[in-house]
Amino acid sequence: MYRLYLLIGLTIFVVSGCGLYASETDNTGLRSENLDSGTENTNQEAVLDDEEVPTFEDAETALQKGTEYLDDDRLEMAINALKQAVELDKDFADAHFQLGVALSLKESEEEKQLPEADGADDTKTKEKTETKESEIAFKNAVTAYKKVIAKDSKNHRAYYNLGRSYVKLFDDKEARKALEQAVKLNDEDSLYRTELGAVLIKLAQYPLAIRQLDKAIEIDEDNYRAEDLLAKARAGKKRVDHVQKEKPRAGSTSTNSSGTAKSTGPNDNQDEKSSTTRARTVEPAKPAAPKPADKRPPQPPRNQNR
Repeated sequence: MYRLYLLIGLTIFVVSGCGLYASETDNTGLRSENLDSGTENTNQEAVLDDEEVPTFEDAETALQKGTEYLDDDRLEMAINALKQAVELDKDFADAHFQLGVALSLKESEEEKQLPEADGADDTKTKEKTETKESEIAFKNAVTAYKKVIAKDSKNHRAYYNLGRSYVKLFDDKEARKALEQAVKLNDEDSLYRTELGAVLIKLAQYPLAIRQLDKAIEIDEDNYRAEDLLAKARAGKKRVDHVQKEKPRAGSTSTNSSGTAKSTGPNDNQDEKSSTTRARTVEPAKPAAPKPADKRPPQPPRNQNR
């Protein structure tokens, strides 16, 4: 009987062990398959990143492909394609602008990776002496867009992109002029008014910004950027109005030493000054009047012997 129980126990143990081994084998197989799949995906991404940029024969195709690379955050490939575009057509304004955008993104990433400089003054000096590639690209874009406008003075899109180029160069005054012209030529474009509103906020022209952004939202109710900018413009206007109210106004009242309210109009100080001057003025002494002459007749001398 004891042997029977022992035999049954061994049988159960062997069967359980085989099932556990099979389960582990299946799970391992699944994990291997997943690893193979992950490796395949990684390889696909690597292939995309290492894709060779073709040599383009026309600037339009180079710009189109460069913009696609830029939308996919493949900066090096976008810069390669866009540089080909401007080499094929040196007056291709849109290509210069998109190249500036790609270069500025690359420069921002490189700045984040740089270690903190020991001397802040050295860093500022270096930034002033070195001209960034993106700045050169945006300046070329300004030149190219001006050529487009010289040929077609009613090209509102060229004015719009000229304004955007000035924004990238931190020249807000010139950006305002270009964007105002774009809005004048096409006043039903919500993007034009939104960009103009953003520049007006930078210039602290809050009432004008509110007017443009209100109209932009009226044209396009889904313009969420315009809504955010409108909130900033209203806050800026409120802040400026509050500061102006706190300034003392001409003709305000003040309290004198006796506690009586006294008007301090614009002429009060002048009157007070005049009265003080008069009080301090000393009038010259009048000359003494001459004594009247003695008109009595001379008396005869008295007789001393009398």
